[in-house]
Amino acid sequence: MIHEITLVLATPITISILDKFYEGIASKFGEKIVEILSKLPGKTIQLGQLIWGECLSKKTETIDLVEKAANGSVEDQKKLTEYLHGELESNSSLKHETQKLAEEIYQIIKFDDLNARNMQNNVGEGQNLQVNDPKSQVIQTGDNAKFYFGVKPED
Repeated sequence: MIHEITLVLATPITISILDKFYEGIASKFGEKIVEILSKLPGKTIQLGQLIWGECLSKKTETIDLVEKAANGSVEDQKKLTEYLHGELESNSSLKHETQKLAEEIYQIIKFDDLNARNMQNNVGEGQNLQVNDPKSQVIQTGDNAKFYFGVKPED
C-alpha cells in the first residue's frame, strides 16, 4: 500500500496531466521527460499528491496502475493517462487546480528547453525587471504604456 507519494510515483501522474493540457509533451521529450521532472521534485510531487488524494488513492486498481506506470510500463502509462483525463473532465475544480500546477511545470520545462541568452521566466506577480548591464538605459513601464519609434501616430 502506498502511504506517501514520492517523486517516482508522482512522475507518471505528472506526465499524464501534462499530456492533458499540453498534448504530446511526453512524446516530444520522450524518455527525457522523466529526467526533466526529476529536476522539479517540489512541483512534480505537489501535482502528484493533489491527483493522488483526489482520485487515485481510493481504488486498488488505480494504485496498481500508478505503481506499474512508475516502473516503466508504457501500456499502464497510457491507461493512467486515459483514466486521469476522464477524471479531469468530470471534475472541473480538480481540472482547474491541476491546470494551474501543470502550467507552472510546463513554463519551467519550456524555459529549460530553450537555448537562448538573456531569457527571463516570470511566474506570479512582481516587478519582473531584468537588467543585464547596469550601465545601460532601463525603460520600465506600467499599464497602458506606449512606445513610439519615429513619428507619433494619431491616437
